[in-house]
Amino acid sequence: MSPLIKILIAIVIIFVAFGAFASIAMIYIGHRVHEKATELGLNRPEGEQRASDAELRRIDGCKLLPKSAVSAAVHMDIVRAENSGGSDPGCAYSVAGDSADLTAKHLGALHKGEMNQQQQNTMQDFAKSVFKSGNTTQTASEHPGEAPVLSYSIDNNAAQLQMRLNRATLGQMGPVGLVSIPGLGDEAFDAYGAMIFVRKGDKLVRIMYMSCPCGPEDVVPLARTIVAGL
Repeated sequence: MSPLIKILIAIVIIFVAFGAFASIAMIYIGHRVHEKATELGLNRPEGEQRASDAELRRIDGCKLLPKSAVSAAVHMDIVRAENSGGSDPGCAYSVAGDSADLTAKHLGALHKGEMNQQQQNTMQDFAKSVFKSGNTTQTASEHPGEAPVLSYSIDNNAAQLQMRLNRATLGQMGPVGLVSIPGLGDEAFDAYGAMIFVRKGDKLVRIMYMSCPCGPEDVVPLARTIVAGL
């Protein structure tokens, strides 16, 4: 195989492995946060927790980050924005398109400064074929012809502890993939060009953009919009 093909295979394998690792990590971190908070006595008094939960429930995720802002960042029209169905406020944004194609374009956006246009096209075509054949992209949209490109959620459970656990757990794939983002909230970092974590006070914002045809530089302004509204 040519050196370029070897690089393409390595990039795709790493990205696919990260997607699976990140999903497992989120489940593990959530469990560890609850255990550690109880162990350290960090659980807030019931009245304080209820007040904080009530404040969180008043947040409309899709109004906090409007479709127009996301459309400008991903350079595509957002056809659907849906509030998170769980207890944590947030929003998921979808475009017309195919999830495998969009994830392949995301890989191209992450490495656009390292390859010429022909190499980017080759990598995207190769990645798309892998994602389609292996069904390795994020869960498909419930709406035919649409694909999610970005989603975020906010929670208020031991945010400082969660940030430490996120760094420690995701850093196991290699610390080079974790990049601190100065001037965003109280602390923030990007993980492998696929997720951004931001803490502001007792609130933690998680932004997932593994299938967004964009890079961290496009998503950080969106994170600033969310944080400014908290």
